[in-house]
Amino acid sequence: MSTEPKEGAANPDQNGGVVQLKDIYGSAIAATELVRGPTGLVYDEKFAEHRCLWDDGYPECPERFTRVLERCRELKLVERCAVIEPRMASEEEVLTKHTPEQLEILKSTRGSQDVAALEELSSHYDAVFIHPSSYDCSLLSAGSTIELVDAILEGRVQNGMAIIRPPGHHAMKAEYNGYCFFNNVAIAAQHALDKRGLKRILVVDWDIHHGQGTQRMFYDDPRVLYFSIHRYECGTFWPNLRESDFDCIGEGAGLGYNFNVPLNRIGMTNGDYLAIWQQLLLPVALEFDPEMVLVSAGYDSALGDEKGQMEITPAFYPHLLSPLMSLAQGKVAVVLEGGYCLTSLAEGGALTLRALLGDPCPLLVEKLQP
Repeated sequence: MSTEPKEGAANPDQNGGVVQLKDIYGSAIAATELVRGPTGLVYDEKFAEHRCLWDDGYPECPERFTRVLERCRELKLVERCAVIEPRMASEEEVLTKHTPEQLEILKSTRGSQDVAALEELSSHYDAVFIHPSSYDCSLLSAGSTIELVDAILEGRVQNGMAIIRPPGHHAMKAEYNGYCFFNNVAIAAQHALDKRGLKRILVVDWDIHHGQGTQRMFYDDPRVLYFSIHRYECGTFWPNLRESDFDCIGEGAGLGYNFNVPLNRIGMTNGDYLAIWQQLLLPVALEFDPEMVLVSAGYDSALGDEKGQMEITPAFYPHLLSPLMSLAQGKVAVVLEGGYCLTSLAEGGALTLRALLGDPCPLLVEKLQP
């Protein structure tokens, strides 16, 4: 009779205890056998209306939306997607993560033609401009993200991308911040928890700026694991917050469910990011075993972006996304955040959508050495 342990069985250690063995990469292998459904895409031409009326050179500009969509059309990706009807979030949905005052202040600017008043109000916040269309566009961004999440969870699509603006991950409960008014990803995640009964959601934020709004909103909630890789430089890089550092790991019931990877130098490469993915994110994500993955996809770590000053090539973003698609039975929603070099933003965004469609990741010719 054989004394060899059966595959997957628990094995006794030298002290007589029991060690439970688990192959954390098993789910990645199994994901190749999943039956793929369509890829969803949600966008609205109205997003191009939101712009700064007193500074034509403002970085968060309509072209950030139009160039990504144009590149997706050039590569004939849009026609391969199941286009999801965008919608505005309800006030009730926004209020799950924001205060009534935050909602009402922006609502009061709807359709305003008083540019001086809009500029004065905007000056009360850090890196924010308010346009007469900002309220509607912000509701549309949040609602479209919710609609994408619902389409995935209902099985209408396998995964999908929301090409939206304004972005959301800097928006806090009671404060507009960093081009953001309502936190699209946080609102959609809360919707999935409250209305869809999910118990484990992974939020991966690869924008070059720390998404402090998202972090704060789930800092004590173990149902949402927030993972952010961002430029930090010992707190000297915007948003210049102590809470963006590596040792801010959650509190209360959420202790251990917040992961920050602060980067303290510029010029980080594909190899650096790949090492962080393989050594930090993926083992944690696989152990967490999420039911859905939300990606706050900023492209300001890409080559040519003056804000990020990193050296990630646009072709590398599919390599970041691909392993995430092995999680949660492929239920992945990618939501546009930052990115200010329009060429890299458009290419990175389009290649991300192509990866969601199941196309192979682009070949990387450089050595991936961190």
